[in-house]
Amino acid sequence: MPAPICIFVFNRPQATLNLLDSLSCNAEAQHSELYIFSDAARNEREYPKVEEVRQIIRNESRFKTIHIEEAPQNKGLVSSIIEGVTSVLQEYDNVIVLEDDLEVSSNFLTFMNDALHTYKDRSDIWSISGYTPSISIPPDYLDEVFLVPRAQSWGWATWSDRWHKVNWEVKQFNILKDKHQRALFNQGGNDLYRTLDMQQHGKIESWAIRFVFAGFLNHAYTVNPVYSKVRNQAAGSTTNHQGWNDQRHQVELSSHPITLNPTIQPNASLISAFKQHHDLGLISSIGYFMRRHGIGYHFIKNLFKT
Repeated sequence: MPAPICIFVFNRPQATLNLLDSLSCNAEAQHSELYIFSDAARNEREYPKVEEVRQIIRNESRFKTIHIEEAPQNKGLVSSIIEGVTSVLQEYDNVIVLEDDLEVSSNFLTFMNDALHTYKDRSDIWSISGYTPSISIPPDYLDEVFLVPRAQSWGWATWSDRWHKVNWEVKQFNILKDKHQRALFNQGGNDLYRTLDMQQHGKIESWAIRFVFAGFLNHAYTVNPVYSKVRNQAAGSTTNHQGWNDQRHQVELSSHPITLNPTIQPNASLISAFKQHHDLGLISSIGYFMRRHGIGYHFIKNLFKT
């Protein structure tokens, strides 16, 4: 049976429709349970768009069964995802998760379901990512997936036993005071420690960095396709993921069938390329420092916008 799919939507009607359209083109869609979590408006201005989104999801019929939860008050993305995924994984062994600003390939569900089945008994695999950034693939690399020490939030999947290992209070944060442990954590990108540090000091709220840290504590990797099965529809002003260098995250969707290697092992060259993609540059590092210490982060961010 295909894994259940969770979609988190808010106030982007066209993006929501685009995601559902792309997902419904997958052969497994008509056999999949779909759970849609719709967050409420934060203010009166957002209400019409939220209602437009809710009308779209109420009219959706291209999946086996559709379960809709419409929040009466705004929860925010972090609470929505933690609560929503937890509730689904109380009933199922695994789950596929998407947000409303994503678009998927026509064999996204095939890849995700196959990977969930293939790697379910490997304790060193933490999650499956449908999104892969455009990084350099060594010409002699023959596998069609690779492992990285970082979970990703743009179209992902995991198992209930992994999800329930996450400590959302991050009680083991202090182990990163050790420089060696911090360097190991940052193998997925030097933004990881800084993002978790801001999370722990109340500067941001992120479920994803805590999920990544839990994977690190469990010495586990995420499986990525060599070519992405997911892309962010647009890095516009309403997306939760907008950053200073959004264009480098844009990819072309691949519908190429994937043969999975059940015994796949980490490849140092690919991990290095992946880390390099995520590493913060000088300006971003300055922005992190100023945001962390509350000294004019937004002014500097706007100053360096292009």
